[in-house]
Amino acid sequence: MSQQHIDIWNSSADAFTARFDAITDDQWEASTPCAEWNVKELVEHSVGVQVGFAGALVGAEIPEGADWPTARDAIRAALQNESALDGMTEMGPMGEVPKTVPFGIAASDLLVHSWDLARAIGADESLPADAVAATHAGLKRFPPAMMRAEGRFADEVEAADSDDAQTQLLKFAGRQV
Repeated sequence: MSQQHIDIWNSSADAFTARFDAITDDQWEASTPCAEWNVKELVEHSVGVQVGFAGALVGAEIPEGADWPTARDAIRAALQNESALDGMTEMGPMGEVPKTVPFGIAASDLLVHSWDLARAIGADESLPADAVAATHAGLKRFPPAMMRAEGRFADEVEAADSDDAQTQLLKFAGRQV
């Protein structure tokens, strides 16, 4: 099992939790940097990715319709199994890949959407440096056609050399920072 992948997922989950816990009742309909989603839809997407990608991959027992805290806790419980990320899994056009690949994608999705959520609700936008570095490095490995396909990341926004690591990641992920 890759402890680094688990650590990055945990950092991303903690970042998302901090923003999730800060949502007020009047913010659920607020717009987000993801033009097609409001806060409620962004959270639902994020939870769905974690349940379907991370949770299913590690064998987490997550009840249908689970909220973020329930899904997060179930995934963390499943990660206590030392072999949770061992082995390979089928990943569409990429074929058979180590389980850490889709697990890393789930962590990346959660991290970027933590920033989206923070921006939408006016919360702290800073992200954990370890997760930012790992996510940026991981996303750069994906073929552009796969990464920029419909429903995934928007086109890259040009970053300046002087941009910090978080800003570079977010612009790579198509965010207007």
